Amino acid sequence: MLNGLTKEVQDTIKPIDKSSDDIFLSCASFEKRCRSVVEKLDRNYCATTSFVFKYEGENKTNRRDINFKRLMSAAEKHSKSAIPVVCDHQDPLDGVFKFKELCERLQINMSGKSITIDISTFTKQYLLVFLKFIEKQNPRTMRLFYAEPAEYAVKWRKPLSYGLIDIVSVPSYGGHTYIEKENLLVLLLGYEGDRAYTIWEKLSPHKTIILIGKPSYKDSWEGRVEEFNKKLLSKLPKDAVIYIPSLNPFGVRDGLEKIFADHQKEYNIALSPLGPKPQVVGCYLALKNNDYVQVLYAIPKYYEEKYFSKDTGKIWEYC
Repeated sequence: MLNGLTKEVQDTIKPIDKSSDDIFLSCASFEKRCRSVVEKLDRNYCATTSFVFKYEGENKTNRRDINFKRLMSAAEKHSKSAIPVVCDHQDPLDGVFKFKELCERLQINMSGKSITIDISTFTKQYLLVFLKFIEKQNPRTMRLFYAEPAEYAVKWRKPLSYGLIDIVSVPSYGGHTYIEKENLLVLLLGYEGDRAYTIWEKLSPHKTIILIGKPSYKDSWEGRVEEFNKKLLSKLPKDAVIYIPSLNPFGVRDGLEKIFADHQKEYNIALSPLGPKPQVVGCYLALKNNDYVQVLYAIPKYYEEKYFSKDTGKIWEYC
């Protein structure tokens, strides 16, 4: 399945290994980069069925609707059948159940099939839940694409999100908790320092391990994560920080598996991924054989839609 191949997309995107993919999945967002992977599809690319996800809920701009229409148009061009999936932004089970029902109604069996997923703008908890669900259907091959942003709102000193609704346990990642053990929080940091600090403050763990991606996507981005999380980092010892890859999920997996192995006897372990999507894929890979780890997700009140990200950087393939 996801067994270690990482490469930058240099050319157009073709089917995995035959004339067409069986299933293609993408997700509409207010970010322009949600269209980057479909715009990179070879003109002869074809998927038997494409599903385009769109989150319900308040939009500060109309960009998500515009991008959804463009994704659907691209899906209709490159697929025999293009299916919209409108689902709850905050509840990944809603999206999974609707996707499952559509597959059953259309008699789509994922077993033995080739599946391509654009993970660029799925939420982190949706991505974790969907990867687990799809892999349980026993596809033959699962290929992921991730489009970097060219720039984030933090360049203009704007936060990526505002406020916090709740801290929840990601569905199907509830982990195990034992009274006799102390609590360890593993935080993968991104640019949302307030979210990270709130999780740490509310959990009050006995021990905290901070994971920061290095190198950053660009040399000019080095130090940004530390800057936007300086309040949290000032409360912790310097040896609490461990550096992991930013874009290689397999390196993230290896780092997390070592942390889990070193601490599982003494601690209840909670993991909160606040970094980029390739790191979330690494979390998924590490959690496959470590189901005692609980995964926490902080739900923001709303995102900085207008300035969240700008354009698209490199596109990466994982398969």
